[in-house]
Formats: sequence, C-alpha cells, structure tokens
Amino acid sequence: MAITKKAEYAIAALADLASRKPEGFESSRDIATRQGIPPKLIAQILALMSKGGILEGARGPLGGVRLIRDPSTISLREVIELVEGPLGITKCLVQRGECRKQGSCPLQGIWAEAQERMVEVLEGRTIQDLADAQSSMASKSRPQR
Repeated sequence: MAITKKAEYAIAALADLASRKPEGFESSRDIATRQGIPPKLIAQILALMSKGGILEGARGPLGGVRLIRDPSTISLREVIELVEGPLGITKCLVQRGECRKQGSCPLQGIWAEAQERMVEVLEGRTIQDLADAQSSMASKSRPQR
C-alpha cells in the first residue's frame, strides 16, 4: 500500500492552513501555489476536507477556506482516510472475506502487526505537529543577522 500524492497534498494543505491566522480565510489558489499542489486537485481535496468536518469555505472576494477544528486534534490517519478510505497494508486486513486463506495464512499476523504500528504512528501525529515543523524549518532557513 502506498499513500497517494493526493493524501500528501491534503496533509500539506491542512498544515499550510494551520500555520496561518486562524480567523482568516485563505484562497485555494494561494494554498496550491505555496504547497505546489496542482490546481485541478486542490478543489477536490478541500471539498473532501470540508465534507469531513475539518474545513469551512466562504465565497466572495474575501472568501476561501479555513480550519474549523483545532489542528492538534486532526491526525494524519484521519486525513489519509478521508482521501483514501480505510488504511490497510493489504486488502485482506481491510476487506474481510476477500482472502481464500483467511484464518490459515501465516502472513496475516505479520500484516496485522505492521498495520497496527503504521496506524499508531499516523494516529499519533497531527496537522499541528506538521505546521510546527514547517515553522521551525522556515525559521532555520532564514539568514541570521
């Protein structure tokens, strides 16, 4: 299983919003430009995040999108699953009944353990963690006076 670029873009867009003024709206075009997200994808991504209760949008000249949840409560797992659906390193862990060897497969326990650890990591990291890391990296790259 690979996390798609679309999921990575969703995470980047949310981290971008988390690093901005919480009361203001940001245009999708500005987010896409800052994060290198293709314009075709940004609207899809923001719509998914809005349906998921993470963002709200406003139309008009001062419109755009903004977070409606505290970014420290938005896990990477939640964002990935909004974009991709349930996480699974193999189909047999997500779609019960798909494997004809279910219950007698020596790999099933290994896959389950690997998935558990992956989910644990993604659940333990938040959009705020990434926004903080971006800010830290940006301040380190600024020239010293």
